[in-house]
Amino acid sequence: MAKRKLEDTNEASSDLAKDETEFTSFSDREEEKLNGEGHEDEQENSDEEESDEEEEEEEESRPTKKPKKQLSAQDVQVARETAELFKSNIFKLQIDELLKEIKIKDTHVVKLEKVLHRLYDLISQVPEVNDLSLQQVEAMFNSKKIVIPFPDPKPTKLNYKFSYLRPEDVALVGSFGLKTCTTSSRSIDVALTMPKSLFQPKDYLNYRALYKRAFYLTYLSQQLIPLSKKNNLPIKISYHYLNGDVLNPVLSLQSIETDNPEDLHFNKTKFTINLIAALPFGNFECKKLLPDKNCIRVQTENEDTALPPTPIYNSSILSQTSYDYYLKYLYTIKKTTDGFKDACILGRLWLQQRGFTSDINKGGFGHFEFAMLMSILLNGGGVEGNKILLHGFSSYQLFKGVVKYLATMDLTNGYLSFSSLIGEKTTSVYKSEGFQVPTVFDKNIKLNLLWKMTRSSYQELQTKAKETLLLLNDVVTDRFDSILLQNSNFNQLKYDLVLNLTIPDKLIESFNPLEKISFITFENYIKNKLSIILKTALGDRISLVHIESEETTTTFPINKRKPNTNNSSYIIGLTLNAEESDKLVTKGPNNEDKEAGLKFRSFWGSKAQLRRFKDGTIQHCVVWTATNEPIVLTIMKYVLDVHLYQDISMNLTSEITHFNNKLPVPLSGTSTSLANFTALRNSFEQLNKVMVGLDLPLNIKSVLPASAGVRYTSLLQPVPFAVSNPDFWNECILQFESSTRWPDELSTLEKTKTAFLLKINEVLKKTNYTSFITKDDSIPYNENISLLNVLTPEGYGFKFRVLTERDEVLYLRAVDNSGKNKALLQDVYLKFNAKYLGVVKHTRTISVLAQHFHGYSATVRLFKQWLDSQLLLSHFSNELIELIAIKPFVDPAPYSIPHSVESGFLQILNFLATWNWKQDPLILDLVKSTADDKLSDKLTIQAYRVIQSNFDKIRKSDPLGLKTQLFIGSKDDPSGILWSNEITLPIATRLTALSRAAINLIKTQGITESNLDLIFTPALHDYDFVIHLKSSDLTVSSGILPPNTFKNLIQPLTSFPEDITTKYDLTQAYFSELNDKFGNSIIFSIRKFPCNDNVICGLFMPDHLSKKKFRVNLGYNVKPTEDESVIINKDAIYDQIKIMGGDLIKSIDIKK
Repeated sequence: MAKRKLEDTNEASSDLAKDETEFTSFSDREEEKLNGEGHEDEQENSDEEESDEEEEEEEESRPTKKPKKQLSAQDVQVARETAELFKSNIFKLQIDELLKEIKIKDTHVVKLEKVLHRLYDLISQVPEVNDLSLQQVEAMFNSKKIVIPFPDPKPTKLNYKFSYLRPEDVALVGSFGLKTCTTSSRSIDVALTMPKSLFQPKDYLNYRALYKRAFYLTYLSQQLIPLSKKNNLPIKISYHYLNGDVLNPVLSLQSIETDNPEDLHFNKTKFTINLIAALPFGNFECKKLLPDKNCIRVQTENEDTALPPTPIYNSSILSQTSYDYYLKYLYTIKKTTDGFKDACILGRLWLQQRGFTSDINKGGFGHFEFAMLMSILLNGGGVEGNKILLHGFSSYQLFKGVVKYLATMDLTNGYLSFSSLIGEKTTSVYKSEGFQVPTVFDKNIKLNLLWKMTRSSYQELQTKAKETLLLLNDVVTDRFDSILLQNSNFNQLKYDLVLNLTIPDKLIESFNPLEKISFITFENYIKNKLSIILKTALGDRISLVHIESEETTTTFPINKRKPNTNNSSYIIGLTLNAEESDKLVTKGPNNEDKEAGLKFRSFWGSKAQLRRFKDGTIQHCVVWTATNEPIVLTIMKYVLDVHLYQDISMNLTSEITHFNNKLPVPLSGTSTSLANFTALRNSFEQLNKVMVGLDLPLNIKSVLPASAGVRYTSLLQPVPFAVSNPDFWNECILQFESSTRWPDELSTLEKTKTAFLLKINEVLKKTNYTSFITKDDSIPYNENISLLNVLTPEGYGFKFRVLTERDEVLYLRAVDNSGKNKALLQDVYLKFNAKYLGVVKHTRTISVLAQHFHGYSATVRLFKQWLDSQLLLSHFSNELIELIAIKPFVDPAPYSIPHSVESGFLQILNFLATWNWKQDPLILDLVKSTADDKLSDKLTIQAYRVIQSNFDKIRKSDPLGLKTQLFIGSKDDPSGILWSNEITLPIATRLTALSRAAINLIKTQGITESNLDLIFTPALHDYDFVIHLKSSDLTVSSGILPPNTFKNLIQPLTSFPEDITTKYDLTQAYFSELNDKFGNSIIFSIRKFPCNDNVICGLFMPDHLSKKKFRVNLGYNVKPTEDESVIINKDAIYDQIKIMGGDLIKSIDIKK
């Protein structure tokens, strides 16, 4: 192939540069004044480039002390920026390693260059043809073998001729030509510039140039087929819509593997070659192709009707003239900016991981647009033309600068203006008055570089840029993986609500000629119309709407004029605004605003009404009814029926209701409502006032809640008088005023606490509260703990345990004096800490976050339901589950904060499936927001390092995670093991395995009701034995509505039973007994919450299955073997299990 010649383009561009007018006719505005002659010289170096500094070791680790060095002012300045510099240097190392991994192999490059040279020779051999009529052209090709890919409408009668002349230039363009190609790239673009003599000045009108171009491609492909065979280059030729543009078909060449050793194959490189028939640069008058001009003339019923502009057509024509032109522009920038090439590669990778490419159907913003934007920002880009980027920036700084610009500048309501004329000193300027479409406008050739983007796709790109900018600015955590390595392009994880819409054929048939010339394809038209309808209807309820075609085929055989695609199925993704999405009233304008009121009633139809609100205003509004489906879905169904097509809502499907249906439905309220939790908290507040006001020898200082129900996270909602609910009793910590008279010995202290509780019990009997004392054995070796149980008139139960200022001191003293039993006593202290101290902090933190993140409560409850369905819930503490479930809300990277049950639940599963807990701790920054909160609330670098060092110490002694698996650290628990120290290795690995299986099923087969049922079905075949238990009807007494039952047929619970223990679940007591007796040799699992067919599953611990030498106190039932060893006696254990279960057991299945 001819070498890439970077000719000076000043001559070619000067004629176009004479007319400096932009497409100001979008709205009558002043011409842009060229400025920027007097820019200051760039600073070639920046603080962040000092990546060669080595991190100094701490003074304590050095063998000899060195004299302290006097700090200079420059050292102080560097020290102030250490956090950012350190992150930048680490990033630099990671970037260098990444670039090595994604670089194309040198052998592949050599092979591809050889192929390109041979291909160039073949193109040179193609014979020319001249002045063929349309009839001659169609007769030239066998329609069964090859067809001309004419764009719609297909020409029938033309008064101009078709010709094929040798290309003016054959040039490598795109990322391969710019040398920014990576292993993720799959195509090489070669532009064949068509000779100017083939075109007339007005061929930009009515598809003329595109028809000539289509013939040029077809003739070329027909000639290449025999030439390639003759010259040992076996290729398969297909048509391909470049970047999804139906006006721009190209030839896609794919290598065919043959047995002939002389053939030149390139299939191992996994690349295809796109032959692009490029229109000659500068051949058409650019200002005639501005986005607001009409270049497709059609007849209308009314001759006075002005034809609409054809922005897609115009931009496609212009872009087809500029492949080589823009490559030269980018190459000029690349020569003057060392970090440009690597920054382009980072930008490509960042966009690909988020699903963005230059394809119209995938956002319309890819590697080319990113590289062009970076080039423009190196020459200005600010409001007054100030430079956003400097040529001396590193690749990291250039990448971050472009991301920051995308995040902070609005290119829809404003626009970026620049000149691509090489050598011209005109600066690029941001202008605040935009065209309401994403715009980066090249004054030189009058092209909007973002013409393939919609307002919605730009808004989504801006959202991703904002999220990435937060990650880049995070100086505490390493975010490299989240930014560049993790793929975040799965719709159910990206959006809160994902819907499928099937468009009826009659609607497709109604696509009229004026709409066709504006939008070119029905797909573009329907996506635009849907977007307008949904944004108008949902307003502030959503922050983002994404619409894509479910089936998009851009490659098709050369015997087809266009691909056989059915553009009737569309995916709609919505990101919800949690504060607004569930409101039952859509408010409109005030009654006084007649014009706005008329528009509101016109849009909403019969649903619109006038209402007086509490503040006295009379407003137009629409009132919706709460059901099990989200309000947003109800609104969508209504407006699509009214404004798109009658009864089209029947074709609108969503999986969100399947997820909601998995949550237990309470006897009162809905499955996702917080009303029952609020009632519980109100009851607690009333009891709190009573307790604090009691006349006692020592006044109560505080009553602190410490239960899942009070923090909105209990699986079953707290329904009054539902005593069978395993979470019925809500624990609280009782603290008295300070006193020096508390005993200094634990058992005596506990007896003193019991005396106080007895006194409170005595006083409460004079009120309408019912109370009694019970013993508690949750702290090992402390058998004197007593609890005060209180039943409130509202129907709730609370358990109080007393905490004094002496408790922690005495437990720590026991640890210090423990000697050989230190590890045992440390576990006892951990138990005390969890029950008395940690749980209070945890409840306080989670309560605040649950109220801030509206989707968290339902999400964590669904996660608990999944764990319970898989018989895992009984192995994890509520607190541990809640911390795992909060991860997507406080640290959602690389996704967004979920605002729906579906998105939140799947993000949790996705995290668990990818979390390598042997090597990585989970460190949570438990604050409301990553952007708005004060820095003092966030996790500091020092606190992060303390938690990380705690994890490192644990893994140093336990590298395989045999003793400690899940490490979850936070400001409340720097130790990281407060809630996870009792988990066993089989349970932790099973959690990971089940999460992987579930998320893989959803990613590969999609979300259906049957798949969801499968995810919530336990895999019983993995256990050694399964005990089937008789069902006990505790559904209603647990506060749950039985399945397939109407609420009005169930009598509400209005009082406590005489003996509440009669409503307890006996299977849980049996489960506890089995654990007490066999827990050291068998891992038992059970469903914690009531269900029809409960089972207890058992798994023998692997180290107990092998033969052992007999010794006293082995700890489990054994039987002798022939070689004088002993082995576990499974039959005897099964017999004991049957005897203990008695009538509770239906059967036992034993794995053979």
